[in-house]
Amino acid sequence: MYDFHVHSVYSNDTHPFATFINICDAAIEKGLKGICFTDHIDIDYPGIEDIFDLKDYCSELNCLIKIYDKRIEIYKGIELGLQPHLKQENKSYSSNYDIDFVLGSVHVVGKKELYKGIFLEGKTEHEGILDYLDDLRLSINAFDDFDSLGHIDVVRRYLNNGENSFIYSIYKDYIADILECIINKNIGIEINTSGKRYGLRSFHPYPEILSLYKDLGGEIVTLGSDAHKPQDLGYAFDEALELLKSLNFKYYCIFKRRKPVFIKID
Repeated sequence: MYDFHVHSVYSNDTHPFATFINICDAAIEKGLKGICFTDHIDIDYPGIEDIFDLKDYCSELNCLIKIYDKRIEIYKGIELGLQPHLKQENKSYSSNYDIDFVLGSVHVVGKKELYKGIFLEGKTEHEGILDYLDDLRLSINAFDDFDSLGHIDVVRRYLNNGENSFIYSIYKDYIADILECIINKNIGIEINTSGKRYGLRSFHPYPEILSLYKDLGGEIVTLGSDAHKPQDLGYAFDEALELLKSLNFKYYCIFKRRKPVFIKID
């Protein structure tokens, strides 16, 4: 299996043990066939921006690829923080470097971070969810140079009343618009297993969202643990693949040099 959402110490919010070497060794021990490092590039993030020198990052990863040759496949990626006004800034990262995979995710809504529900200040939870979905749609319309959309329903992780406030039937039409948009742009969707690790009922996204994506013609699904420490690599991947099979997905995807490669689900 391949884990295509992995963070190292290049990300500000990662465990100090999450060095490239420690992560690769843990991935081998867990029997993963390959991993893609997707460290945060979050421009204009409230407080401290999460950015780094991508040239140095790629250079380090190229050395790592040589060190671990034939032991594990290592891919170079980034997780770009999407905001509607960041088209040019994000484009400078997605198009100018030798990377395999760009994951696009929303971590900020209306200049306020999702973390700890800060984006909900002065709003009802319903208003906050709608603002999140609207920012997600606007961000994708403004900038589409990424390969897979990360944790599309991550907003339910940060609601004051828990994920029960995120009722799929209420937001289905908004989500369908977003899914149709990424399908038309040949952008995939991520199944992110960290949802359960954070105590939610399911992975990101809800199974109903994955099913809707399939019904609308979507085929590109990437698989990621969103690991910020080595022990979380490949979290619940067997269960995630069983879920995809139950929804009639025959493949999941990895990316090499920004091109999808379909991996058959056994």
